[in-house]
Amino acid sequence: MTELAAVRRSFSRAADRYAASAGLQRQVSDRLLDMLPAIAARRVLDVGCGTGFASAGLRGRYPHALLLSADFAPAMLSAHAPMADNARVCADAHALPLCEGSVDLIFSSLMLQWCDLSRSLPECRRVLRPGAPMCFATVLDGTLREIDLAFAAVDRHRHTLPFLDEAALAAALVTAGLVVDHVERSRQVEYFNDARSLLQSNRDIGASRVPLQARRTTMGRAAWQSVCAAFDAQRTPRGIPLTYELAWVVAHRPGHGDPG
Repeated sequence: MTELAAVRRSFSRAADRYAASAGLQRQVSDRLLDMLPAIAARRVLDVGCGTGFASAGLRGRYPHALLLSADFAPAMLSAHAPMADNARVCADAHALPLCEGSVDLIFSSLMLQWCDLSRSLPECRRVLRPGAPMCFATVLDGTLREIDLAFAAVDRHRHTLPFLDEAALAAALVTAGLVVDHVERSRQVEYFNDARSLLQSNRDIGASRVPLQARRTTMGRAAWQSVCAAFDAQRTPRGIPLTYELAWVVAHRPGHGDPG
């Protein structure tokens, strides 16, 4: 099984639990909806739409647009409630099945961290019409730091994705030929009673699959106890923290009068 297929399977398995577990993901998506520009859009693309909890917000903001909800996990798409003028597309962000310049706006919430940005961002630019915006939220370096710290006590494998910092994200956007209009940063922290519930929450949103350098063997009892102790050492009065470093970005494909 390829790594891409493994990640797809992880998200598909999480589809029936995702909506109930993705509280922070909903908050991030709602903030991104608030940042959308008031434009007359005919086609709106939601890349990495998950179970579709941004669909109603997108429809409310662009009532006359064809909404294209795209995700590479079929089970996520199957969880969508039917909606008029909402086409569900099983698609990989690295190779979107759309014509160049065919989309008036791209919306993407907490998906791009799973992508090779050297491939996915140029694809987004390609399908945008000149001058059209791309609005996305992603996580940055420092996200899930508590998981990294806890597992560092027992092995050298990766247990989270290697997230980009803000400078690397900005460079990727420039390389892809996108012009950045606005960036917001925020840190949000969730709290859990114990290590098991923290890690289960990560699995319930499909985010526990680490494509590169992940541990492939079962952890023994002694190692697991060491991990739990390392999580407990990070405990606060509110519980064991799990940190998300968040970025909301509004960019656009250059049009007439823009450089590049």
